[in-house]
Amino acid sequence: MKRIVFLPILCICTIAALAQAPVQKRVEQRAKDKANSRVDASIDRGLDSAFDNAGRAIGSIFKKKDKRKAQPAPSSGQDNAGTGKGAASGTVTSSGGSDFVPGAKVLFEDHFDKDGLGDFPAQWNTNGSGKVVTLSGQDSRWLDVVHNCIVVPVVKGPLPENCTIEFDLFLRSESGRSTPFIQFGLSQVKDILKEDMFYKDRFFINLHRYTEEDGKTLEYGLGNDIIGNKSNFPLTSYVNKVLPVAISVNKSRIRLYLDGNKVIDLPRALTDGMRNTFFLNNNAIIPASETGMYIGNLRIASGDTDARSLLVKQLMSEGKAVTSDILFDVNSDHLKPESFPIIDQFGDALQKTPALRIRIIGHTDSNGDDASNISLSQRRAAAVKTYITENYAVAGSRIQTDGKGESQPVASNTTADGKARNRRVEFVKL
Repeated sequence: MKRIVFLPILCICTIAALAQAPVQKRVEQRAKDKANSRVDASIDRGLDSAFDNAGRAIGSIFKKKDKRKAQPAPSSGQDNAGTGKGAASGTVTSSGGSDFVPGAKVLFEDHFDKDGLGDFPAQWNTNGSGKVVTLSGQDSRWLDVVHNCIVVPVVKGPLPENCTIEFDLFLRSESGRSTPFIQFGLSQVKDILKEDMFYKDRFFINLHRYTEEDGKTLEYGLGNDIIGNKSNFPLTSYVNKVLPVAISVNKSRIRLYLDGNKVIDLPRALTDGMRNTFFLNNNAIIPASETGMYIGNLRIASGDTDARSLLVKQLMSEGKAVTSDILFDVNSDHLKPESFPIIDQFGDALQKTPALRIRIIGHTDSNGDDASNISLSQRRAAAVKTYITENYAVAGSRIQTDGKGESQPVASNTTADGKARNRRVEFVKL
């Protein structure tokens, strides 16, 4: 039996034409075809790069579906505690030797507890839309930002040279629905409603395809150009979980911490203009993301100096160092984990300098009665001492403790900022 093969008409015509052509012409034709193919490929690469650089990342039309179990749908609709965040799954912790130190003076803080469910939060601005929601299994509220939408917290004036930014991302996955292209960073743009952020000076970080082990992406860049990426952070392990994010800015230097792990440390990345605005963007992508970008527990704070390197230096040179960055649970002497890197500085100094002896003095704000605050401040000072002696080879006899309660304020107790400054720990060289 004869086998009949059906070929496309175009292919038959091409084969016939080439068969009739001289060998030299066939070679020339093949060379021309290869050249055209290379030009087409180059154009494709150029277009892809242009879209990437414009922040309009183009995904595959046939992007594979997320097979993970869907999270239940969202519903629409501080006293003597320090100023730490109250994330549902815990605050941004400093684990694994992280050197992140939160700023002391709060410039902006929002947990969306003063906004109605279903409303866009009053302290934010946007060029699109979003709403405050709750998530099943999470105690805190979240800002659900839709596809192709930028949101910014409204902070008076540019951010200071030394500041910290902390927030939570909930990396949500729903079966059959595409995930967001998450982008955040610092921008020269002051008003996102009047200026196009993509054509101004900025530093950005991209997190996307976080449900795909072979496709997860963590990139960072300047302007519209990707300048680097990290492939070793386990984004997929945070699917349908909270990912704590922290950023430390020290003049031109920027550090990024994900769940306490330092991921990026660029000493010459930022310009002064970039500190005009901190932004978060559910970036435009094809096909459009069907799941929102969920933001929670944002805290922006000023650090007059890069506190990690100066506290112990100040203690040794001036005989005293004071910080409001050692944080405790409400009306408790239980240390918050983000306080550990600061106390570690003193523990390390005591261990390396056997002759050094110190007194730790606790202070509170005016909330509560005098006697309770005296007791609380004493217990907090003792808790700092206990942390040092349990984690460093330092004898307890080298550390004295005391507590002054609310008796020695350094700022007014009539404002939240003043109270935050009054809740402090003092280290005195003996």
